[in-house]
Amino acid sequence: MSDFSQPRKGSRLELAYLHGGEVVFQPGESLPLRVLADFELVYVIEGQVTYVSDGVAYAVPPGGFILGRPGFCETYQWDPQIQTRHAFFHFGITGYPADWPDVDDWPRVRSALSPVCGGLFQHILQHIYEHDDWPAVQPEPKDCRLVETLIDTFMEDHRIETSSFDRERPEPVRRALMLMRNVAEENPLRTLTLPDLAKEAHVTEKHLCRLFTSSLGYSPMQTFALLKLQPSRPLLMRTNLSIKEISERCGFENPLYFSRRFSQTYGYSPTAFREQLRGGKLVPGKNILPVDLMTRIRW
Repeated sequence: MSDFSQPRKGSRLELAYLHGGEVVFQPGESLPLRVLADFELVYVIEGQVTYVSDGVAYAVPPGGFILGRPGFCETYQWDPQIQTRHAFFHFGITGYPADWPDVDDWPRVRSALSPVCGGLFQHILQHIYEHDDWPAVQPEPKDCRLVETLIDTFMEDHRIETSSFDRERPEPVRRALMLMRNVAEENPLRTLTLPDLAKEAHVTEKHLCRLFTSSLGYSPMQTFALLKLQPSRPLLMRTNLSIKEISERCGFENPLYFSRRFSQTYGYSPTAFREQLRGGKLVPGKNILPVDLMTRIRW
């Protein structure tokens, strides 16, 4: 760590100052080596960026984020083919949330964050443009909260990314999961067999089963059943559909089989689950699948 005042840990992010803007670079331009004097968050909007920090090169695509901190020796090489556009803001920190990692352990680059982060970044820039007295005047608490939300997402997505099954799943498993997701979303009543999945994954059935068990803890067909079962709880919570209708919508032709699988997975029958909710009782959640397989929504 460079010679700068180490911020303290506390309950919220506290900023000493905040300023930034947007900039466009022509193809092939670069930023010479510099030593960063404060914290900086960069959002790559257009063009590919090669970011070099303390001798390590990172390829950052559009939608990527770079989080620099005081003392970083860094350079930027902008896209050689097209113009590059990015937004940025510099900030000083006097305190940050205690549940964040130590500053030395903050991630430097994320290839992408949640799509909402681009809009949040733009919102923060708008606040910066509206305050001509920054950085002479300390940002208000509401502005600190905006920046905290953005950086916290950067931190949280990093934790999810580094622990996610997705980064460790073998390519055959990813291929099979993609087919499962497509079927579960577009035609859940379609019959999908282990030979279908093995063919899509370009491996034998036995090898695919071994890969699924080692990376997910379930066989391919168990995983597919859980993927189909996943939307049943929200449908029980937020619709008046019958159990039979929900069963069919989730890809189970036999409602008795659906109810049995639901009970085995969640510890309640579908009827008991719905009755508990209607009675005002909170039904404990039980997430079976990894986070990245939990939703059908494509943000």
